[in-house]
Amino acid sequence: MEIIFGIIVLVLGISIYDYMSSRKWQQITSTTRNEVVFEHRNREYGAYVIRRDYNSRMIIIMLCVTLSIGIAYGIYRIIKSIPEEKVPELKVDDKTFAVAAPPAEEEEVPPPPPEEKIPEMEKTIQFTPPVIRDAPVENPPPDQSDLSNANAGNVTNPGNGFGGDPPPSGGTPDPTPDPPRPPETVVDEYAEFPGGKAALNKFLNDNFKYPQTAVEEGLEGKCYVRFVVDTDGNISEAKVVKKVPNCKECDAEALRVVNKMPKWVPAKKKGNKVASYFSLPIEFALD
Repeated sequence: MEIIFGIIVLVLGISIYDYMSSRKWQQITSTTRNEVVFEHRNREYGAYVIRRDYNSRMIIIMLCVTLSIGIAYGIYRIIKSIPEEKVPELKVDDKTFAVAAPPAEEEEVPPPPPEEKIPEMEKTIQFTPPVIRDAPVENPPPDQSDLSNANAGNVTNPGNGFGGDPPPSGGTPDPTPDPPRPPETVVDEYAEFPGGKAALNKFLNDNFKYPQTAVEEGLEGKCYVRFVVDTDGNISEAKVVKKVPNCKECDAEALRVVNKMPKWVPAKKKGNKVASYFSLPIEFALD
């Protein structure tokens, strides 16, 4: 801009100098020369008017150009001086990450009782006491070889490997599956956002939108969102356990962004991946 003003001042100075020196005979715009040349001629002729008004018109043109540039520059400076509206940036308190305590209503499910083993039924052969009579023997007693792999009993039983009544024809029923383990509250390695705290802060700042109602009313505060990170890193059961005062939109925005998160690195306990609770503090602050 300073260069442009310098050029304009230079041209304007040259024009003024030319105008002041126009009285010299050597200048084609000299008033004295024009009066002599067009003394006995029609002065309404165009050449005389052009030479006479040349310098004054140049000065007027340069003044108009200078004034236009000055006005444009002044408007530019006024526009630049208008302060830009600042968009509030969400602040995340990364110093208070903690694992939330389990809810009061949740109780640890006791392990199922051990299955009762049914004793095997022993193979037996009915022992028939000898009866002395003259009639022929219809049910002779067993030989010693038959009793080598069976016990004596009241009835003959081939044995089926189980005690009590024989199993139903449909086969042995499938055992009841174990109930899922509740999320852990104390672990050796806490669940973590992929990339660490820096990546978590960047994700929150890139995806959070400060509610317009909260901006207009100047609402600020901190909310805590608790959720479960399962063994595959999926997030579920997200809910606000501590709300921002008088700002339901802030709580809803925090839940929206938490549910949008990618898979986390699950927690570990004794070297194994486990589901765990995680509490994330989010601060809403206006600059």
